Amino acid sequence: MLLDELKNFPRDVQDSFSKICNQLLTANYLSKDKKDNTKAYYFVINYKQYFDEFFEILGHEVVINREIGAIQLKNNYNPGNLKLKKEETFILLILRILYQEKLINTTLDNTVVITIDEIHNKYASFGFKRKIFKTELVAALRLYKKYNLIDNLGDLEMASTKLLIFSSITLAIPVTNIQECYSYILQLENGKNEEEEENENLN
Repeated sequence: MLLDELKNFPRDVQDSFSKICNQLLTANYLSKDKKDNTKAYYFVINYKQYFDEFFEILGHEVVINREIGAIQLKNNYNPGNLKLKKEETFILLILRILYQEKLINTTLDNTVVITIDEIHNKYASFGFKRKIFKTELVAALRLYKKYNLIDNLGDLEMASTKLLIFSSITLAIPVTNIQECYSYILQLENGKNEEEEENENLN
């Protein structure tokens, strides 16, 4: 087994392998453009066969998309194992929409910059009677930061705070047409019962 060879690698390589395995199991995603992900991203690429062998034992698959600079750890036995509440799903889909809409104006990399206020404005554009509460939004954004989908450049409770949306969000919501996100939001609002609302998945 390839994993047996790891015992002969330098200690720092072994430590990095262990650390990044745990990081993937916790966060599911890595983005090359997120500063604290960059080294881990390239480490996985360089030692991909070892990660493949390790995670295959656990029923996982390491997916690397070099074009967008993102990595996903997929659970082949229990896909979408993170259950999202309705508002969390709304926010994730809105982030995905804003990412796609802003991407056309991004030239340097695959990272998009928005403000928290833009999330509120996009949500309001659907004409729903209720608004997203600040506590719900902050909690959801912290969750997606943990999963390396976004990062914040200030206080999450401030509407003017800038957010970075990373390309990894396209792996979390792998739609072929962004209109699918709009349709899904309307479906969630109009067609889901309470039990279904509590069981949306983050892929």
